[in-house]
Amino acid sequence: MDDHRFDYYKEIGYDNDHMKELHEKAGIMAIFQYGKIFDAYSIERILEDHNDCIFDFGGGNIVSGYSFDLDRIKKALDPYENVVFLIPCTDKEETLNFIYKRRSIKSSDRELIEYLVYNHSNFEVAKHIVFVKGKTPVLCNAEVLSACNLKREKQN
Repeated sequence: MDDHRFDYYKEIGYDNDHMKELHEKAGIMAIFQYGKIFDAYSIERILEDHNDCIFDFGGGNIVSGYSFDLDRIKKALDPYENVVFLIPCTDKEETLNFIYKRRSIKSSDRELIEYLVYNHSNFEVAKHIVFVKGKTPVLCNAEVLSACNLKREKQN
């Protein structure tokens, strides 16, 4: 999604200079809120333009503070039976600690990470949830495939 979203954002008026100004004057939460104006549309558009693939919406593109945006995202994803949310574990504080240990996150950006972890949107949209803490990528992959009733194709 990250490779395409700004192209979709621009279709409906996204202004990168405005985003930079918001970031300088008001910080990460301001640019996060600005992006929310465009997220539901960008999700609809990427689903229109691409098929037969895996979409990675990251931790924030689904998250919305507005029920009308979340309803719009749910409607766009409704036809897809395999909407999977990967999260470290059920405990929010443990999840935050997991994220902070794995990624270098500036203290000024922690408010956004906490907002994303405590927000309900990803849980509402997901049709499958896979907890990844303490698991290898191979095991996580197997759990995703199992949750989706898919089998891993053998590689040559």
